[in-house]
Amino acid sequence: MKLTWTHGAALFASVAISGCGLGGDKAPTGQVVATVDGEEITVMELNAELNGVQVTDAVQRKAVEQAALERIVLRKLLVQSAKADKMDKTPAFSQQVDRATENLLAGMMQRKMAQGVADPPRAEAERFVASQPGMFANRRVMVVDQIVTATISPEIVKQLEPTKTLEQVEAVFQGANLDYQRNTVVLDTLSAPPAFVDTLSKLPPGEIFVFPRPGAVIVNQIRDSRAVPFTGDRAIKYAMAGLKTLKTQEAVSKKMEILQKSSASKVIYNDAYKPKPAAKAPASKAPAAKSAAPTATPPAPVASPAPAAPPAK
Repeated sequence: MKLTWTHGAALFASVAISGCGLGGDKAPTGQVVATVDGEEITVMELNAELNGVQVTDAVQRKAVEQAALERIVLRKLLVQSAKADKMDKTPAFSQQVDRATENLLAGMMQRKMAQGVADPPRAEAERFVASQPGMFANRRVMVVDQIVTATISPEIVKQLEPTKTLEQVEAVFQGANLDYQRNTVVLDTLSAPPAFVDTLSKLPPGEIFVFPRPGAVIVNQIRDSRAVPFTGDRAIKYAMAGLKTLKTQEAVSKKMEILQKSSASKVIYNDAYKPKPAAKAPASKAPAAKSAAPTATPPAPVASPAPAAPPAK
């Protein structure tokens, strides 16, 4: 009994000493916010995880920092477990590391190429706002009911022609034993392609309209539409930001094209993978028609400015 008791007391004493900081690992201090099996997590690493998040409230800031720190801790635990299983020694890991490194460096180079693009003059933004009333002065926000299905046959298209409601469309799809899904999305003409906005403006109230997508068909009906004019200085600034984004994209594209052409002699293809020569442009200069389809967040066309942060409604 004495031996058993002594062993237990010794174990208890060891735990107590470790808990008091007199034995075992010491609590990190200074620029080290935590350690995971001896691997340090620094303040710099924590700030990088926060990725520039700004929170002024002290309590909220602490909660955000703690959540970020826990993400780092969990990630390091997973990494340590993966290394213990020698996953970092596999060909698949090496391939993904190389790909991630290339993507990172390519992205950094593109951002460097984007530097130095001048802000567009205010007068240019004013002209753009005036030329796109559907985006600005006549801006509308619409609630659109949709039915999405896979590509349909010409016979089904013919059956859809007389339909006036989405319920009738559903009946056609059910009769053809087609799978489909109903959605409701919000469409803001501020961020929709101008040609698409023009098409919507010519539709009779309640008209069903169909747009194809790669591998799918979307049947739409506007349930509600309200005018939300976007004018004044905020609209001009929005247009200026979008035009700068467009100019930056164009500048980067040109620099990348120059890089590709000037480095063509450095690239040697296997004959089986050699790219085909670009087809010559047709003699006609008529622009190609573009299709558009409403989605939850319609893509902005090349001709439309698309700032990173849309204005508050």
